Amino acid sequence: MRASSTGPMAGLTVAEMLTVGALHGADEVFLAAGDSPVEHLVLAGTLPRLRELAPNTLVVLHGEAASGGWSLASALHTAWERHAAAVVTPRVALSRSAALLAQRLGITVLAVDRDPVEVALALAAEVAQPAAERARRVAACAELLAQQSTVRGVLGVLNAELAGVSVALLVDGGLIAGRAAALRPGRGRIDVRVDVPGPAGHRWAELVAAVPEPSRGYAEYVPTLLRLARAPLLAASARQRIETARRTAHEQAAFRLLRESAESREAVAGAPLAAEEPLTDSEPPMWTSELGWRVKGVNTAMWITAPAGTRGPPSPEQTTMLRVAWAEQLRDLPLVADQGGWLSWWNQPPGAPDEEVSKRLRALLGDVARGHGAAVGIGARRPGAAGLLRSLREAQLAAGAALADGPGAVREFSTAGVGAALAALPVGRLVAVADLVFPALADVRDREQIVRTVLAVLDHGGSLHQAAAQLGVHRNTVLARLKRAQELGLAYDDPAGRLAVHVLCHALTVAGHRAQPTAAVRHDWSG
Repeated sequence: MRASSTGPMAGLTVAEMLTVGALHGADEVFLAAGDSPVEHLVLAGTLPRLRELAPNTLVVLHGEAASGGWSLASALHTAWERHAAAVVTPRVALSRSAALLAQRLGITVLAVDRDPVEVALALAAEVAQPAAERARRVAACAELLAQQSTVRGVLGVLNAELAGVSVALLVDGGLIAGRAAALRPGRGRIDVRVDVPGPAGHRWAELVAAVPEPSRGYAEYVPTLLRLARAPLLAASARQRIETARRTAHEQAAFRLLRESAESREAVAGAPLAAEEPLTDSEPPMWTSELGWRVKGVNTAMWITAPAGTRGPPSPEQTTMLRVAWAEQLRDLPLVADQGGWLSWWNQPPGAPDEEVSKRLRALLGDVARGHGAAVGIGARRPGAAGLLRSLREAQLAAGAALADGPGAVREFSTAGVGAALAALPVGRLVAVADLVFPALADVRDREQIVRTVLAVLDHGGSLHQAAAQLGVHRNTVLARLKRAQELGLAYDDPAGRLAVHVLCHALTVAGHRAQPTAAVRHDWSG
């Protein structure tokens, strides 16, 4: 039996045929590249029949040719010599030696449990009419896409359907979902790109697929599936935004109740509530039921600043992005969007030993914050809900100090010292003052280097060695920058103005970090 593909549509590849159709579920004994189109199909029962093969033929063995042993080995050798696209054989004919031979020859061998004659009949229709087969698969894929309710699910369907092709979803150039391999430059491939419009019709995102270049059929088939995925993606994104907004509002309201409870206690007492003084049992049941929060025991608060360049409260998109990274790395900790950033805390049961935040937790917090252009502050360990609120205030101050170290920095209140008080300074107003006090500094290209160097020297009490170590430069480089700072009016060594210069340099450094664009967030949601 022989079947050949006809018409202008390129034939299906072996990789395509493995995803849906008669070969779906076949055991991949050895899979070579699989990106060349299958042009013919032959059902071969004898070895002489194999000597008539044309290149790019899909061979289905049965009878004598699939009896195993030397017959199967000879069939594989002949198929390899004739440049067959792949060999399909009954599973019962396979042996370990046959699998090793297929690997050594570099020829695709697939094993099936069904009658090879039935498989060949089904494959004949696929090979002869690739357009019809692709249309059937498009319909099946469209049904699967319509069943997905998440962005991750939609990208998962695309990457499962398009074997050998990596698909990713980009928003503003950043990877939001899918596989990062779709964005890596590489030879021998075609990049297929499809815009995803938003609710108002404007471009919201972009789907990118890296298709192996020889797969001409894929290059025609992939854009169809990507366009089909646009509506499910938009619906999933809208659903996710609604869910994020609902959850954010719920958590914000819950934490606001906690704050108001503590403030009412302070008002009744006439003085701030001590950290060691626990709240009465008036906390809403949502702490442990709906939200799964734990506040009884010992709490260590964490504050994540809003991404660099953000003004006002974090946007829903920023909260969504952070939640994804948080779920991957810190899923056991709560995350609540708050004015100017996000709060979290690490809860330990009552009577737990005095244990500091681990290095691993600090590293994970730093990784998440770095990906969003943010910094992290950690408060002290304090008991009860009132202690959590005090630890949170400490964490906010520590985060302000961490901003001076750049995105991804993590500072603990216990080690930030009095420098944490600088976080309460009105940075915007101080920057405006600095522009007036240091007019020569405003337009110089190396302004950031000069300011950071002066700040490092003042932070270390004038030690050039320690400042150079912090900046990662040579001591002579620090001296050269200090000389230039004096030429521009930064009299850092004047006792009368040293404090003012120190404060202004701190404000300029923090403002510089906040003004930097947020790094593209990259996460694999495809699963």
